[in-house]
Amino acid sequence: MNIDSIAIEAATDGACSGNPGPGGWGGLIIFDDKSELEIGGSEQNTTNNRMELTAAIKILEKLKTYKLKENFKLRTDSKYVIEGYTKWIINWKRNGWKTSSGKSVQNLDLWQKIDQLRINGLVMEYVKGHSGDKQNDRVDKIATNYSKGISLKSNSKKSESSVEFFEKSAPIEIQELFSRNEMIQKFAEKKYLLSSPELTNLLGEENHFKIKQYSSFEWRNWILIPKGEKYWIIEKKNPDFL
Repeated sequence: MNIDSIAIEAATDGACSGNPGPGGWGGLIIFDDKSELEIGGSEQNTTNNRMELTAAIKILEKLKTYKLKENFKLRTDSKYVIEGYTKWIINWKRNGWKTSSGKSVQNLDLWQKIDQLRINGLVMEYVKGHSGDKQNDRVDKIATNYSKGISLKSNSKKSESSVEFFEKSAPIEIQELFSRNEMIQKFAEKKYLLSSPELTNLLGEENHFKIKQYSSFEWRNWILIPKGEKYWIIEKKNPDFL
């Protein structure tokens, strides 16, 4: 996919175990150059309808960043999403976001969000679930796997699902370690100079004593080297010595 790629179609789906229970959502965008973008995510305690709505919201947010073909279709097996997006919202807004019986609209936060993301000319098309439709089967698999805590790896596709799964599901300590390593790698690649306080913030207070000594030391896959009189540079270890 390049910057001139045009999105020609999209699909979404949501899944939930227990309803309420652990849920997942999945989305797919197809481009005119045959490339595809997959996204997905999960929530621990949710409902099937909320996951269907979340999938549509996430895809609409993505679509806002691309050029779309005329009469663009977003395909879903959720009549709940289609009816709400095309019909119900009109009356709800007229009634102050109340139903015809005067009750508060269920999943109001998501309906208001999806209304804000409305795209002129976008057509929502119903597709029967589990009918052998390739796109629907794919987003169903993404959503179902996320609801079960399983990340997906797609072949030769532009995929965000595994990264988003990690960010949402890994223990906070592991997420922080991952982010720290990502940041260190960027500093190493750019050959940025870091002061001792900056390096302490990056590696954590547990490395303060080593930094204070101002001599080279190793941290995981990296070598920290003093530079000049007050700066440090980061280099990756030689793989032969790992």
